[in-house]
Amino acid sequence: MAARQDNRSPAPQRSGDDDFDIRRIRPLLGGAGAAPFAWPSDDLSFLAEVLRTQHAPLPLIERLIAHAAAPDRALSPAERLEHALGAHYRFQSLDDVLRLPALLIVGPPGAGKTALVAKLTARLDPRRALAASVDTGNVAGLAQLEEYVKALGLALAVADDAVALRATVAGAEHRTVVVDTPAAAPGDTEAEDRLRQLKSAAGAEIILALPADLAAAEAEAVGAWAGELGATAMIATRLDLVRRVGAVLAAADAGGLAPIAASLASHFAYGLKALTPALLARRILTGALDSERWQRR
Repeated sequence: MAARQDNRSPAPQRSGDDDFDIRRIRPLLGGAGAAPFAWPSDDLSFLAEVLRTQHAPLPLIERLIAHAAAPDRALSPAERLEHALGAHYRFQSLDDVLRLPALLIVGPPGAGKTALVAKLTARLDPRRALAASVDTGNVAGLAQLEEYVKALGLALAVADDAVALRATVAGAEHRTVVVDTPAAAPGDTEAEDRLRQLKSAAGAEIILALPADLAAAEAEAVGAWAGELGATAMIATRLDLVRRVGAVLAAADAGGLAPIAASLASHFAYGLKALTPALLARRILTGALDSERWQRR
């Protein structure tokens, strides 16, 4: 049985040669409206506090902690968090997504969509990849993408409208077409209508490029917007620039999106990492402790 909690913060204790600095934390989720737990645990309180410092929304924290409470007591907090993420989110294989005929990359201004298109095509055999753009009004962005794909040994297809994009996908000869789109955000109805037309014409899967440095509330709005557009998956961009992942958690939750990958470097040809519950759990817990092992009391 877990030790009773108090309000004091005891001094760090040693275990072997490693230092551990784990404070007993008052339950974040206590009181009215808290999610019911199968058993009380300092581990659950610790995980709730870690998620809070990641700026995850409180209702989401409650649901994740409820999942974390479900497995056998012998699991470590890291294993509990991995279980909770896997139970709450519908993770999807990046390799499976890259086998689809067409991917429509959407996102708000500054999301890094153009670089993401290059990163995705770089993961494919050149014979199986085709980069495309419908962002024809963005001359600088179009030139940048052309430079990227040329360095990758690929050609760039440019489509002015939905009809042209349909023809591009139809002529792709079993290649995955990764499409850069104009920046769009919640409330831009004209952009939303165009994205829906492009999705329908190309038979494309919408993938949200979610900037990891957004505030959680803004990320929730963007995630919900992408879900309403028909997006099924999400890639976190700019994750190399932030320590907190609350925006990533919030957007995927709000839109019902599968977290499939994260961009961990600014270079256009590498730094794209497939996301799994284990990897995301490790990222969340990085810096929370001085060691990957946990002190249980």
